[in-house]
Amino acid sequence: MLIASAALLSLSACASAPPPPPPDHKTVTVSDSFVAAETRLREAIGARDLTLFTIIDHSAGATLVGRDIGQSKLFIFGNPKGGTPLIQAAPQMGLDLPLKILIYTDEAGRTAVSYTNIKALAAQHRIEGQDARLDTIADMLRAVARETAG
Repeated sequence: MLIASAALLSLSACASAPPPPPPDHKTVTVSDSFVAAETRLREAIGARDLTLFTIIDHSAGATLVGRDIGQSKLFIFGNPKGGTPLIQAAPQMGLDLPLKILIYTDEAGRTAVSYTNIKALAAQHRIEGQDARLDTIADMLRAVARETAG
């Protein structure tokens, strides 16, 4: 009985915790507010040779259907000089490019920044011979995420 109770408590604790992100996703906790992180992300994109193509406001979409998901915005950005050779190597890479960074608040109200590891995407698409380009993009994404987090 005691073992069954402990197992039930353990299962209920697991059920309430959010699942960990997939291993190909990188997440950084923001040091202050969502608004401050959004401002820093815009600045980080603007300070580089990158184009901000669009922002998808997931929060607004959820509100349209009567739901609350907290704050959540997906920034879609990139540089065709960096991405085009990857798409030439594997046309389906166009499903994953341009680059994306998500800023969101979790259930506890903490703000985080997430992005997908470009090297993992390239591996999924079996892209070879682009190591230097992928290293450059990975370094840039990591730096932008850190700057956004504050």
